[in-house]
This record gives sequence, C-alpha cells and structure tokens, in this order.
Amino acid sequence: MIHVGVDLHQRFCYMTALEARGKILQAGPVTNEKLALRRYFRQFRGKEVQVAVEACGFWPAFREVVEPEVKRLVLVHPQRVKAIASAKLKNDRVDSETLAHLLRCDLLPESWKADRETQARRQQVRLRATLVRQRTRLKNQVHAVLHQQGQRSPVTDLFGKRGRLWLAGVKLPVQARESVNVCLRMIDRYNEEIQKQNLQLSEQAKQDERVQWLLTIPGIGECSAMMLLAEIGDRDGFTTKKHCAVTPDWCRGCGSRRGKRRGAASRGRARPGCAGSWWKRRRWRRVVLRRPSVIMNGWRAKSTSTWRAWRWRASC
Repeated sequence: MIHVGVDLHQRFCYMTALEARGKILQAGPVTNEKLALRRYFRQFRGKEVQVAVEACGFWPAFREVVEPEVKRLVLVHPQRVKAIASAKLKNDRVDSETLAHLLRCDLLPESWKADRETQARRQQVRLRATLVRQRTRLKNQVHAVLHQQGQRSPVTDLFGKRGRLWLAGVKLPVQARESVNVCLRMIDRYNEEIQKQNLQLSEQAKQDERVQWLLTIPGIGECSAMMLLAEIGDRDGFTTKKHCAVTPDWCRGCGSRRGKRRGAASRGRARPGCAGSWWKRRRWRRVVLRRPSVIMNGWRAKSTSTWRAWRWRASC
C-alpha cells in the first residue's frame, strides 16, 4: 500500500509518498488543479493508496478531486496531530513526510468529514452570523460617535422607531452626522439581508423534525436550532454525549472557566447563544423539569435527569 502525506496550501500542496516499509517513493509540490492532482494519483494505478491531509479551508475541494482516485482519505485533526508529532524544524517536506509516516503506522487523530448537506447548512448559518456581526459593528460605531459628541440616547433601542426619530433630530457636527447617516443606511441594508436569511432558515426549519424538538428547549429559536444542527453535524461521529455537548462551545456566555479557556480557540466558528444562563433561573428550571421528552442529540431523552446530564453538566 502507498501512504501519501499532504501539506495543503492555497495554490499548491506538497506530497510525500511512502511504501509500506517507510521508503520514500516520491516527494514534491503539486499545483492545486484538478488535472494535476488526478495525474499525480493515477500514476499509482493498480496499487492501494491512502492519503492524509490536515483539515483546512481548501480541504472540501481537495476531497472532491482526490477521494474518487484513492482507497481512503483521512482528514487529520491539526491541533491533535501537533501534540503527537511536534518538531523544531517545520517546513512542507517535513510536515508531509510526518503525516505519511503517522498514516503508515495508523497513529493519526482522524476528524469527521462533513457531507455536502452539512457543509451547505454550515455555510448558510455562518453567513447569517457574519451579517449579524457586521451589523453589530456598525451599531457600535454609531454609539461611539454619539459618545464622542457627548450625546446620550433617551430611548432603550437607539435603532427602533423612537430611536431613529431622536437620531434625525439630534444636533451633530457635519462629519459626525455623515458618519451616523452612512452607518444607518448600511444597517438598513444589513437588516434586509438578515431578514432574507431568516426566512430561508425558517422554511428549512419547518421541514426538519429535529428543529421542532430543539424548539421545545426555552431560549432556543429557529436560527439557533439550525446553527446547532449545522455545527454538530452527524451525531454518530461522537463517542459520548459529553463530546457532543462541548462541540458547539455552549458555555461562552455563562462565564464558566471552560468557556473562557476555549474563547480564543473558537473565535472563527459560528457560536449559538449559551442557554446555560437561563438554566440558572428558577422559573425556566420548573418548565424544563416538567418536560421529560426533551431532545437529546436527535434522540428523545428517557428521563429528565438524563437530558440534564447531557445538556448542562457536560457543557458547564
């Protein structure tokens, strides 16, 4: 069997091919084009080939081209493989050769490869999260301009009807007024795009039974439910319920030490709102404790204690 380690980049990838005993057969860069990648793996025609590549932004396109040409494609967890094989000298040749040797010895921490449906759902919910994040930045910019000019809003919602009327009548310098007007126009545009995404997610949520189960949990709406399904993906990829609970970064907003510790490592991932904060409220506890049939990762929990153990103890 041929073992190929791939150090994947945006424009090219460095590949190292090893035989079963560890002898290097071929090593060198290959451009990230369909014809070049297919030509490289078809030279091993008649032999079984397995490939190891670290998870990165380009791996879905790499998978579409390479997977039909090889026997097995292993998606490697980048952080865990560093803990297994850390080296002072790091370059494309060393990294690809290390992946090939670990693949040959079956020591690679494998990651789950999301299917096309899950990838499409993730892209949609992350697009909405990006739009909301950009809109929040614009709102913060408006607040900053008002703060610089010593103006304080008399209403709670500065961007509601009463807040817009107050913004239209407040006296501001020319440049400050221009900044506020530009931000308001862009906020209106973002509101339209976010509303379109909400409608699309709402239509998809009505067709998914798992979303209806998740909606029985107080504090989770249609968008949060779709985000959970997108980020969790296939439930069979988790060995225990604890692994499933910590994956979407539940406790970022409830002040737990685990949430603070994982904050820097999870900034690039779409995060649902933490429901741990409302669990501390007694009135919501009474509501949940009276519902024994709450969803637990796609299954109905047999008892409330089982659901609580999965949902809160594992996450907080």
